[in-house]
Amino acid sequence: MKRHVLLLTEESGVGGVQTTLNLLTTALAAHGWQVTRLPVRQGRHSLWACWQAARQAQVLVASNNFWPSYWAVALGWLSGRPSVVWVHGPLNEVLRQAGASRRKTRWLQTVYRLASQVVCASQTSLDSFKQVMGQVGQFGHVRQADAGHACGAWDGGQAVCVIRNPAVVPGTHEDPSAPDAAPATSHAPAPVTECATARSQPPQSGVSDPVIPLGFVGRLSPEKQPLQLIAMLQHLPAAYQLHVVGDGELMGAMQRAGQTVLAQGRLHLHGQHTVRAQTYRAWRATVLCSLYEGYPMTALESLACGVPCVSTPIPAMQEMLVPHAPLWLAHDHSALALADAVQACLAQSPEALQAQLQATVAAHGFEAFAQDWDRLLSRLVQRGGGQGAGPDKPSGLNDAHDPKAKP
Repeated sequence: MKRHVLLLTEESGVGGVQTTLNLLTTALAAHGWQVTRLPVRQGRHSLWACWQAARQAQVLVASNNFWPSYWAVALGWLSGRPSVVWVHGPLNEVLRQAGASRRKTRWLQTVYRLASQVVCASQTSLDSFKQVMGQVGQFGHVRQADAGHACGAWDGGQAVCVIRNPAVVPGTHEDPSAPDAAPATSHAPAPVTECATARSQPPQSGVSDPVIPLGFVGRLSPEKQPLQLIAMLQHLPAAYQLHVVGDGELMGAMQRAGQTVLAQGRLHLHGQHTVRAQTYRAWRATVLCSLYEGYPMTALESLACGVPCVSTPIPAMQEMLVPHAPLWLAHDHSALALADAVQACLAQSPEALQAQLQATVAAHGFEAFAQDWDRLLSRLVQRGGGQGAGPDKPSGLNDAHDPKAKP
């Protein structure tokens, strides 16, 4: 009988969380899991249909640590199935930025304490999660290599582990059921492509400086601090150009603050569109200057495409880059320091950049991600005893408006 996981979601469209959901779906399918997605906000089915779907599955996974986690814990309790909460971003910083009340924090502590397992996308996310939880629960740090054994501590107490997001070329490991998904060619980790900087080294002679394109992918929102990118661009020589892919509430502010560099042709605001490998490969480097991150897929995708990612020294990017590419981190959080880091990164030899890219991507393999999730969920099922109701799709998902369905 095929193992069955119910993935509770609220995300749609594009973005880092949606990308990781597609990767998880593909990873689990490759290891013999049937994955059913159940929306818990827009388009949510009746409680009866949701309970039926939970009973059909053997384990429930919340796609993020807010609304889906409430449903995963509740349905897990009602159906007798283990529940997993997936924590992407740094919870403490997210709650502080949102001005969350003490009541909201206590509510989240209760929800997470009732989950069978918490999975964090990075050590940074785990550290932040523990700051919120304080002494609540029983926290045992589990290395990524041992993540599949995290459930050994599951006895009704709190279990938590880190499974880092993988570095993959966009489109190579998509969920084939997702809209506009490219055909999957292999479940093996894609090799690092040739360093983009090596492919586009400027000639040693010539009367004019070549264009040096940089890129940014992400929401234009306060926590991403996109306005700092314009200040960074103003600290760089005229040959540098910045391409911004994304939309959001700060688009108007970007247009106003960047009037001069827009008129000079140095700033390009492309809006939101699907990001593919060729998007990254058109740039010499990607840049990040977020206030905080969990473990950004933008950076990991860029690295997998052979394009270095330069960032301000937030904890998540230190975790990602310090082991093999510390020069890609700015010395502080200022626009000037970020500009200096961009130039220092691109001043390296192609051989050095290639070696740093390969080492960093190798430390974030897709198959390791897939194996860790498979081991963790398998152990939860063994301990939880969830048998499910067979491999067929839960009928309740198609009968949300059935007269027998309870509200």
